[in-house]
Formats: sequence, structure tokens, C-alpha cells
Amino acid sequence: MPGLTPNEIEGLFGGLAGYDRLGLAVSGGPDSLALMLLAAHWARGAGRPALYVYTVDHGLRPEAAAEAAMVMREAEALGLAARALRWEGDKPSTGIQAAARSARYRLMAEAMARDGVQILATAHHLADQAETVLMRLAHGSGIDGLRGMDAFSFIEGCEVARPLLGVRPEVLREVVSDAGLAPASDPSNADENYERVRWRLMLPALEALGLSIERLGTLARRLDEASLLIHASAEAVYPSIVTPLGGTSMELDGGRFASQNPAVATSLLGSVLELVSGDRRSPPLGALELLARRLQQPEPLKGITLHGCVISSDGELILVRKEGPRRSVAKRNSASTPN
Repeated sequence: MPGLTPNEIEGLFGGLAGYDRLGLAVSGGPDSLALMLLAAHWARGAGRPALYVYTVDHGLRPEAAAEAAMVMREAEALGLAARALRWEGDKPSTGIQAAARSARYRLMAEAMARDGVQILATAHHLADQAETVLMRLAHGSGIDGLRGMDAFSFIEGCEVARPLLGVRPEVLREVVSDAGLAPASDPSNADENYERVRWRLMLPALEALGLSIERLGTLARRLDEASLLIHASAEAVYPSIVTPLGGTSMELDGGRFASQNPAVATSLLGSVLELVSGDRRSPPLGALELLARRLQQPEPLKGITLHGCVISSDGELILVRKEGPRRSVAKRNSASTPN
């Protein structure tokens, strides 16, 4: 394969060798066609998983049906099983990209379940990772967000692998060109109304200043390692600091909490709030950091509400309890009005 040695290709896909069946998300663009070509090349070896190609027609562009048909032809030419899926029904007038992404993964997860496919590989590459890091940096993300995209994750109940996160897009385009394929072109990938596209257009200027996509990818990897260490440290001290008081409240040892590294304390407090509130989404980072630092001070703290919890401290013990249902103003006024 042009641009990649056999050892490099093995390094990209080797972590997926333990699966019996591997799905490939292929839109027909240059990145996903390269994924299909590289995976097909790799899977020729003994003991490799069977490959299943999934392509989705979102019904949003007239060309989409022809693009899905092209993917089917090229997959079958490689001897791969392939399914063309279609997003049916009404489409939202706003947030169409997010809705299409959710529908795409849901459709593929359903097809994978029918085919007995355990994991889906996508074609996210090094520039995609760089764009993600820049977007999250601009949004004020912390270490967890600046890790970028994970090599493995779950989306819409679908286990997803991203084997190409370390590969430049130019290499993928060379793979497709060398195979003589004509990739599809989605105009939304050049639409500056989308934030990701605006960051994509900034990448050449950033590279000229020395901030290459390789450096951003390395930053994401290093922050991933730091994040793992922080969360492991928080898990290690959790039993010595946190005492459950029942299903809707927990008590923290204020002195031991105060002695923790601020990042570890923030991680630990976030876990407590998620458990007590029952809301597994992460609390807002800025507010969580401020509260953790405030609780690391020895002064008492009156009840503060965050993430569906009420947090208070007497200076020695920290109490976190689930916030009760809020009464409406009308009900409060009615209750306080004499008969």
C-alpha cells in the first residue's frame, strides 16, 4: 500500500485481530474508502476477522443513493459483505448533522446485531483528531475533553474503533488514488457554517506556525495518559474519603479531600455528584473545579447546588445529598396564603 508499510498497516489494525467479525463504516469519501482498502489488505492474513461494510444513505442529498451504490460495488469487488442502509422518516430542521450522526450509528448498530458483528471501525484520522482538540480547547474543555477522540468508544450502543487516528489524510487519499477509485464528495465537508470545517480551514496556517496535526495528536495522547492517571488516583483514594449514607447522600472526609491534588479532588467530587444525582453526564467542569477548590479550604460552606445535588461542609465533613424536587412559585404562594 502506498504511504504505509506492511508493518504499519499491521500496527493500525492489529488491535482488532481478536474479533471474529469487524464492521467498516464506509460513506464513499476518500477516508472511508481508504479504511476499506487497508482493512481488506490486512484481513487477507490468516486468522483475521471477516469484514462487513456498512454504508448509510441519509436521504439528505440527491447524490447519496448513488454514493451508497458505489460503496456496495467496491466492497463486493473486494469480496466483502456489504449492506446499504437508509435513514427513513422525517428529518429535523435544526441540528441535522448531530441527528444524522445518531441515526447513522443506530442503523449500523442494528445491522451489526443482525450480522453478529462485534465492533465497527471508522475512518477518523489525524486531522480529525487535531480538529477535535482545537474545538474542545476553544470550548474550555479540561484534560478529559482535550484527549480528543478515543481509539475505542461506544456510540448509540455500538462499540467503535478508530484505527486511523494517527494517519494523515494525505496518506489515505494516496491509498484511494493508487487503487483507481473516485471518492464521493460531500459539500457539507466544506461548509463554513459548521465549526469543524472552520477549524479544518485553519490547520494549514497553524502548521505554518509549527502547530502541526502531529503535535496536536501527540498532545491528545499525552493528556489521555494524564487523564488515566488522575482518574486512577481518584479511584484509589475514594474508599478512604467517601462514606455512603444511603441511596441519596454521601459524606466526604474534608481533611483527606483537602490533601488531594486539585485535579484528583475534582475527579473524585465529580464521581460523587454523578452517583448521588443519578445523572451520569459529567457536571460542568468550571463550576465543579471551583466547588472542589472551595471544599479543599477548611472554612464551612452553606448548601450549594450543582448537578442535582446540594453540597455543604462544616469545615471537617462534606455532605452531598440529592436535591429534592423544586416547588413552583404558584404552589409556594398557595401554601403560604391563609384560608
